[in-house]
Amino acid sequence: MSIQQLKAEAEANFLRYASGQQRGHYESYFIRANHPTESKAFWIRYTLFSPNKHPETAMGELWAVYFDGKRHAPIAAKAEFPLGQCVLNPTHFDLQIGAESSIDSVSAKGSAMNISWDLHYRSKEKPLFFLPLNFYNLPFPKAKSLVPQPFSVFNGHIQAGDSSIDIKDWVGSQNHNWGEKHTDYYAWGQVAGFENAPDTFLELISAQLKFGPLKTPMMTILVLRHKGKEYRLNNLKNWFTAKAKFKYFEWTFECENKDIKLKGRIFAPAEAFVGLRYPNPPGGNKYCLNSKIAACDLSIEEKTNLGIKEVVHTNFRAAFEILTDDKTSHGVEILF
Repeated sequence: MSIQQLKAEAEANFLRYASGQQRGHYESYFIRANHPTESKAFWIRYTLFSPNKHPETAMGELWAVYFDGKRHAPIAAKAEFPLGQCVLNPTHFDLQIGAESSIDSVSAKGSAMNISWDLHYRSKEKPLFFLPLNFYNLPFPKAKSLVPQPFSVFNGHIQAGDSSIDIKDWVGSQNHNWGEKHTDYYAWGQVAGFENAPDTFLELISAQLKFGPLKTPMMTILVLRHKGKEYRLNNLKNWFTAKAKFKYFEWTFECENKDIKLKGRIFAPAEAFVGLRYPNPPGGNKYCLNSKIAACDLSIEEKTNLGIKEVVHTNFRAAFEILTDDKTSHGVEILF
């Protein structure tokens, strides 16, 4: 393992925000997990937000959503705090937002509106780097993400409205993303274990960027951990040769390299999504359609293993998010 890799792993959860910086910035640490056998999931996000050239209005945000496939709609909550009420640690993963909500490498606790949580989690996996390592120190792309703790196992308790939920061995991940602006248009997905392949981890994004009036072609980045191997379809060539398209609320993709060929579909009904408004550091808002109980079918052909092909699937364990400028035509209510 290279020195660069070791350094990147050690710093995976280091804070990228510098208090008082003039350049706009958002940074999120989020955890999410699924019930082992039922269509239930949670997503909890600790965020720092600083508008461009206005660091005096920077704030900490708490977001929480509980998904239950048997309910009509997810339960969602948000709380905001001035940055002066947050405790930041630049070289150790230990973030506090407000007086009572915190997250570190093994625990998360807090509350927002009608949702509260007290959780502990562990992962035995190495961090998953979504981009090539050198890209994390480059100005492009302006939004960065990685998974410091894939296959995190969660235990504890969540209170969501009138629902009291005991969390026992729910599986998901702890994630870290940051940037000076949100990606213009994207679909993001993640599966931490399929029903028929519980040790397979999938992370991918299909995105379009804007440069003035121009838009890039749809670009797709994918990293798959399967049967003890990591397949990184994330170099620049992969970005533009992969095929992908998404709509409300279905996403199909195809990508390959010399080792593997993948073809997949992620989908969910509209009622499985919650609508959230994300302020953008340069100004304006983006709208996130967020589900953590989507389905995913993935065809895997390992070229280096006699061309063996298999299909892995999950009915409710896929994370599926769409970020868009569209506030209304999808029909999902934007809650806050």
